[in-house]
Amino acid sequence: MNVDVAVIGAGPAGSTLAALLARRGMSVCLIDREEFPRDKVCGEFLSYDALPILERLGVADQLDALGAPRIERCRVVGRTRDYEFGFPQAARGISRFALDELLLRHAVASGALPRIGWTAVDIDPASRTVTIERNGERDVVEARVIAGAWGRWGRFDAQLNRTFVRDRAHRSFGFKRHYRAETVMETIDLYSFRGGYLGVSPVEGGITNICGLAHASRLAKHRGRWEGFVEMIRGEESRLESLYAAHVPAQENFLSSEPVIFRARSPVEQGIVMIGDASGVIDPLTGNGMAMAIQSAALAAPHIAAIVNGKVEAAREYSEAHKSFFDGRIAWSRRIALLLSRPALLDAVLRTFHPRAAGEFLLRATRAGDGDVAHIVREAF
Repeated sequence: MNVDVAVIGAGPAGSTLAALLARRGMSVCLIDREEFPRDKVCGEFLSYDALPILERLGVADQLDALGAPRIERCRVVGRTRDYEFGFPQAARGISRFALDELLLRHAVASGALPRIGWTAVDIDPASRTVTIERNGERDVVEARVIAGAWGRWGRFDAQLNRTFVRDRAHRSFGFKRHYRAETVMETIDLYSFRGGYLGVSPVEGGITNICGLAHASRLAKHRGRWEGFVEMIRGEESRLESLYAAHVPAQENFLSSEPVIFRARSPVEQGIVMIGDASGVIDPLTGNGMAMAIQSAALAAPHIAAIVNGKVEAAREYSEAHKSFFDGRIAWSRRIALLLSRPALLDAVLRTFHPRAAGEFLLRATRAGDGDVAHIVREAF
């Protein structure tokens, strides 16, 4: 197969990029090893600053059809007090089952060529080829540009010798499970525990998603046995005990992630254009991960189009634009995470700051402004 662009990974970033490029008349191969719908470790909170892009794609109305609840407030739950603030616009709660399949279908309807269920087993940046396999069958995709949308941690990160792979001091692991409760939530809640935190939010179907992040140092004795880890933090924090006691699992097992390292990454590696978590991971506490994935696709689309059309400096321009758009938000998310993973310190801070002012600062530090989003929408479409 010979195409203009090969996109590896059909999550929110990859499918959004494939749709945008296909709408420009480019041939795009969209590759993902999993069949859809499929689950992912994710807070499943779609921030309001992603919605203008989905509206221009023509899929925002389908969030209503899927039953994605509107979320207008955030609540930070401390040991002795709560802290609540509102969003300037409503966000949405939507599972990765629903959102990823919606965006994938839209990418295919826009003209992207799907290779779903095919595993990318090798990439050659020099020849710009991707080797893919499925059930013993092998194919090679030749592309003028390869886009990496494989998420936080992929086999090609080590192959490309990316710097963050060698970082063993800042590794965390995510865990997630869907639950049901008598009362359906209307806020997104953040809970603190030593060495990590939980995000709790509603998604479609009356489901509550409880998604957590824990530093690797807290997991040494548990070795992936998430039931035991959850029991431990319930014993440490009374408000976590109350939270879990009020919820009944709606999934048989926990879902967990590969190692997560929260830092900015190079947006272009050996000519491969990175988007989504492959280009930089923001702390889940911000509720901005899915939005950043979609925004990175919109930011990358015109630069990739320029590369396809022979503009050699477009890769450098994308790197500069990406760093300007995202690096500050990732850095601030790390500072806030340090606070949220220290329950006693969090309580002290909650006694000090006015909720509205602190909430406005949190949103301003970790989200794109209206003008910035409007700019990338104009360029992408």
